[in-house]
Amino acid sequence: MKTGAMAILFKTLLAIAGVGMASCSAWAGGINVTAHSKAGDAMVYAVPLDTPMPALKSDTSTVAQEHLQFTPYVTVLRTGSEARFPNYDNLDHHVKSFSPVKEFEIKPAEKGAPPVKFDKPGVVVVYCLIHEWMRAYVYVVDTPYFAKTEAAGTVALDSLPPGNYEVRAWHPDMGTIKPPLRQTMKVGVDGVQQVKFDFDFIPKKRKPAKTS
Repeated sequence: MKTGAMAILFKTLLAIAGVGMASCSAWAGGINVTAHSKAGDAMVYAVPLDTPMPALKSDTSTVAQEHLQFTPYVTVLRTGSEARFPNYDNLDHHVKSFSPVKEFEIKPAEKGAPPVKFDKPGVVVVYCLIHEWMRAYVYVVDTPYFAKTEAAGTVALDSLPPGNYEVRAWHPDMGTIKPPLRQTMKVGVDGVQQVKFDFDFIPKKRKPAKTS
């Protein structure tokens, strides 16, 4: 290969590598969120305001009926995703949602019921009609950038493309009518932004299972 041709090839390879590195760095932004009042089980999600929404990836979550409780207590899903509600107890449960966002029912005799598809955003409250203390929340959002806070009320949203976002936070104690808390912020190509949400309540303790 002639020297001139080799030089052109080398420059082309460098350009391709540069594009790849830029593409990777573009996903380096993130948001650290703190929910005051130590609000564990709060849903935090970022809605892009000026960047394309990634395509939905097929995903199925599990909300188990186990030890006379729903586990996890709170689940967050992207619109169009599915969730299964398997019964791991040695007794019957009767799963029911009356929520307008997604009304469904899994009767005790329906063993191995198919997953439920959540095709609208919003709050879905799930009950057991046999054991009145059993309750779970499915929070459906129109974004793939979401997470649930830990017991201390903290969570990180990583790998966000640079751009402007509306960051929202919701907790089950806010109910199904009260809207989520909101803040708007800009995420750069690197570094992590800090966000704090002040909930106007002290989170309630989950009702314990009745074993007798």
